[in-house]
Amino acid sequence: MLTPSSHTPPMKITIYRTSSLGDMVLATSCLDLLDQLPIPAEITWVGRGPALDMIQASWPKVKTISIARSAKFSDLQKVAAQLSNQHLIIDLQCNLRSQWLCLNLKNSYNVPSFSADKSQFARSKLLVEARVRGRRRPLPEKSLHAPRLQHETMCDALKKGLRAHLPIEMLDGLDLVNAVPRLNVPDSFDSPWRKELKFGAWIAIAPGAAHPTKQTPLDLIKDILEGLAIDLTSKELASRLPFGLVFLGDENDRLSARTILNTLNWPGPVLNLCGMLSLWETGIALSEASCLLSNDSSLGHIAEAVGTPSNILFGPTIESFGFPPRMRRSKAFSSLTGCRPCSKHGKVACRYDDKLCFHSIPVTSVIHHMSATLASSDARHLGRDLAKPTEHSSSTDPKVHS
Repeated sequence: MLTPSSHTPPMKITIYRTSSLGDMVLATSCLDLLDQLPIPAEITWVGRGPALDMIQASWPKVKTISIARSAKFSDLQKVAAQLSNQHLIIDLQCNLRSQWLCLNLKNSYNVPSFSADKSQFARSKLLVEARVRGRRRPLPEKSLHAPRLQHETMCDALKKGLRAHLPIEMLDGLDLVNAVPRLNVPDSFDSPWRKELKFGAWIAIAPGAAHPTKQTPLDLIKDILEGLAIDLTSKELASRLPFGLVFLGDENDRLSARTILNTLNWPGPVLNLCGMLSLWETGIALSEASCLLSNDSSLGHIAEAVGTPSNILFGPTIESFGFPPRMRRSKAFSSLTGCRPCSKHGKVACRYDDKLCFHSIPVTSVIHHMSATLASSDARHLGRDLAKPTEHSSSTDPKVHS
């Protein structure tokens, strides 16, 4: 790839992604892509909330513009004026507001925009098929595999913009860059709980999710942890290296963690940090864990963005939406229950009122995979090399479905 002159003026690129938290984390793959290219760039991120604060803490050179959920078109007009000198705007939100802003920038300031493909039709098709299929037939296993991961489609939009703006001699090798979601964790951040997490090996547990319908039943999480404790003890791993549990999430998840711990006999130390950390501090805590067990939620994406392998339990949502874990040591676990997926975001309550999609997940597969991960000679630092090629995988038991 051609190295530009030191006098090459920086490209001014705006990324528009305001929600959801998980998608904002996945969108950091665009920052990783630009960071790997020998092209000077000044990046602005239009977003909001704690996720925007987390991105600014992780990528301090990125300028941020906060736009409230209640913002009116007059507020968007002010944002457009702030972005009038940009070369490109990458629209990863693709909603009415972002499209209006992009149109305004194009018409008023001649700033081109490039949008991500959200594959809405493909997702709607999967929903219709699940509704018609119900539980009369199992979910086709091919439906578990995403043809393109969400962070890849986000990078595709950025690459399209770069191809339109840059001369051809500066595009050599663009498609060879392996860009992944990345949050940079400072070594200098110090706190009592981080010091504690640096001793031994810790398994992060995130029992919460954005919607209650996406949350794994607590008894299933307890069954996995009980089986994992037995497996680690049988392999004499627990005596060689103490494995602790660290629970992460908000204040509501703190109660869930207590419910699990009330009847769980875990042989190692336990740390319940739910509701005690900021979002950015939660990312730092995840960076110290050996692995994560969680639902299909934003913490799974944050864990991988800081280099921690994840074990993700999928229930009403489905991997082929494009959100499965991507790292080699990460894995998605789900069942072939025919009524999956229920909805695009897992908001809709189970129409059978039994959450069979969760209860049919092969627990032994989860236990064995987590145990194999923890059996590594250096469990605390598994998966830290984000530059290595990644692949995503899933686990289902075709014999367990309805």
